Amino acid sequence: MKRTLAVSAAAAALAGLLTAAGPAVAQTPGTASGASRCTPGPTVLPSLPPDARGGTSAEGVHDLGPRGLAVGASGGLPVYWRGERLHRVPLPEGYDEGVVRAVNRQGLMAGWVGRRSDGSTALFSYRPGAASVRLFAEGVARGASDVDVDDAGRIAAVDSDGTAKVWRGGKVTRILALPPDAGPGTVVTRITGVNARGDVIGAAEQSYDGPDGFTWSSFPVLWPGDGGPARALPVARAEYLVHNMAEGIDDAGQVVGYVSVSDRFDPEGEPWSWTPPYQDHGSSPGVLAGQQEGEFGAISPTTGVAVGTATTHREDTPALPSQAQLWPGHGPVLALPSLDADRDAKARAVSDDDRVGGVAVDASWVARPVIWNCASRQAYVPQGS
Repeated sequence: MKRTLAVSAAAAALAGLLTAAGPAVAQTPGTASGASRCTPGPTVLPSLPPDARGGTSAEGVHDLGPRGLAVGASGGLPVYWRGERLHRVPLPEGYDEGVVRAVNRQGLMAGWVGRRSDGSTALFSYRPGAASVRLFAEGVARGASDVDVDDAGRIAAVDSDGTAKVWRGGKVTRILALPPDAGPGTVVTRITGVNARGDVIGAAEQSYDGPDGFTWSSFPVLWPGDGGPARALPVARAEYLVHNMAEGIDDAGQVVGYVSVSDRFDPEGEPWSWTPPYQDHGSSPGVLAGQQEGEFGAISPTTGVAVGTATTHREDTPALPSQAQLWPGHGPVLALPSLDADRDAKARAVSDDDRVGGVAVDASWVARPVIWNCASRQAYVPQGS
């Protein structure tokens, strides 16, 4: 659920956030245990050999857990790391790919596995060291394979029948119904976060050809942890091809994501934030200096730090490598250092102990799982901004 144990050092680290013209070297421990020290760039974690069948976009770290735990994918397979030691998640018979998408404070993991032979997938839960995973939903559509888990062991995802659900102990405990005022043709497309109080955040789309013409919209949906009815969050732009997407929620209900326009010739995209009680359409801190678009993919449980990726890919603009980014909840969006200045880097997870996890491409064009320890001390305003 994109969370780890909160530590008091996080607040101190954020208070000293750098806004210099380039990365800075940090000199203090980067994890709650102090086992890994800060470095002037991402720490590369061990990985499996690249997948000879073409790999997967899921490579790298997807979430961070307690005591140096990180989860994700390597070589197209679900894995986790204890510190800098790599462990494979045992695959059920017949499955040959997957990813661990989330981990809670007790180390319970959730993710998906797949069979390339027929394209089928299944959701699973797993505890470190167990002999096998526990499958709890099979036949899940590949595009709806986002899954999250909270500290009480509740796992939320979209099932194979297109229904958003919550599981606990392998059994369905809640059906996540659409908001009461949802219009015709509305479906939940993704579940992207669960916080400590059980609030679930996700995304829905409406596609409807009615008497007044075709209607299409995209908007975040929040299901309160107290079991109350779902509500659609106000959107920045209710227009065709505009995606209003929520990607994470913290323990206070702060929601982060992005607002983007799918236009080949003139795409747009801004990182976005919605604040309780969600009375307005939210706001953006702006795009990382030097880039044209950006998104937030995760928010820490209690410190308000959001992370994501900035990009530039308009047809009339020279391509730039994607840049991992961090926003402390105020001021401008900041960059995180890459493995190579000419290669992509993406941030996917952030913890209360000031770690950020993701993936970065090295000088040999290999995608590597990475951790930015003491991330706020490495964050910087790009040169020339």
